[in-house]
Amino acid sequence: MLAALAAAASRLDRAGVPWRLAGGTGRLLLGMHGRPSDVDIEVAAADAARAADALGLPSPMPIEGSGWWSLRSQGTLAGIELDLSGGLRVEGPGGVLQADDADAVTVRFGGGTVRVETPGESLARAVVSGDAAREQRAREQLPAQPAAALAYAELRVAAAASAAR
Repeated sequence: MLAALAAAASRLDRAGVPWRLAGGTGRLLLGMHGRPSDVDIEVAAADAARAADALGLPSPMPIEGSGWWSLRSQGTLAGIELDLSGGLRVEGPGGVLQADDADAVTVRFGGGTVRVETPGESLARAVVSGDAAREQRAREQLPAQPAAALAYAELRVAAAASAAR
């Protein structure tokens, strides 16, 4: 898993693509528990094609479902599944949330750094989408000391509601 992340980081950084790590691999780098099955990478919509090219993935295609939209591409690198999302947007009863606006934590990895999605972001996305099962999973994946993640999620949900007006 970490070899695939290192390869992806190297390729994206060489291509000059701003990116952030999300999902289980991101939580792992933040010291949280879990067993990630893939590497989730998020970029701005404008960078999706360049990121896919740098990673050797197929051209990203618009994918939409249950209020979630992104330019998405999937493939493997170093034997591990990669999931690339460009311009991720969540719309639901809680408003509209753009992933490009999400905060990231900088984590030392290998010989450099990786920007990792803030722990409360997945909870904010789940709440905005109105998906109760996804919200429950996100709550179960919060850090042991969840106060900062919950406060962040609350701010993001408020911003999403405001954006929908």
